[in-house]
Parts: sequence; structure tokens; C-alpha cells
Amino acid sequence: MKTKPLFISTILMGLLAVLCGCGTEGKGAYVHLTTVLIKNNSMYDIEIVVEKPSTVLMTGTFTVKNGTTFKIEKASEGGYYVPNPLEAQIKFDDGTAITHREMDGDAYHNFCSHIAFEKNASGKRSVEYTFEFTDEDYEYAKKHADKTKI
Repeated sequence: MKTKPLFISTILMGLLAVLCGCGTEGKGAYVHLTTVLIKNNSMYDIEIVVEKPSTVLMTGTFTVKNGTTFKIEKASEGGYYVPNPLEAQIKFDDGTAITHREMDGDAYHNFCSHIAFEKNASGKRSVEYTFEFTDEDYEYAKKHADKTKI
């Protein structure tokens, strides 16, 4: 008869120990860092326009000078952010502009396709995505330039 309450007490103590042991690292213990690097290896300065609501990582307008890298970092609890916006207008400093859209997939070197970003796990809880603009991207934009704005 005494073994049943002892057994239940042991189970409850074990369960309590497991529950108390969870999350002992404190707030922010499971933070994941997402870094996006946008390299501009073309001969042109590039302005990227991302309108809301497109992505947590990139919204607004930013310029990547030729030969430089633009860096975005964002931490989140519980997972990584996707690097690509849903839609972005890419403007080269000579006035050439093209709109990239996620729904276009990989028909071209698409800034809005997550596959176009090189992924590198740079630690246990961090990931780095890199997108590289080249002169080929400019040539494609020149050939398929749009006259529209987002």
C-alpha cells in the first residue's frame, strides 16, 4: 500500500524537476540571429526599394554603392527570418530599374527568391544569407527594364 503513494510522489518530483529545469538560461536564451549581406560587385550604385508589408528584415529604401556590402542583422526568439522580400525595385545609378518579385521564382537572378541567397550557418544559433549583384544583373535589368514604380 505504501509503495503506490511513494511511486506517485517520485513521479511528481521527477516531473517537477524536469519543468523547473526548462529555460534556465533566462530571457532570450533561444535567440536566433539572422544576417543578410548584400554585396554589390557591379560597376553601378544600386538603390533597393522594398515597400511595406514585405519583410521583417528589409523595408524602405537603401543604397549599396559599387564595391561595397550592405549588412542587415535581426535577432528573433524561436527561429530565423527569411532573407528575401516579396517585391523589390532595383534601381541602378544610370536610371535603369527593374522590379523583382518572389512569384517570379528563379527565372533570373531574383533578389526576391530565397534560393538566390547563399546560406551559411555561422554558429549554433545564427545564419548568414548573402546576395551578390554583378554586372550580369545590370545587363538583365537593362534588357528587361520596367518603367513602373512599386
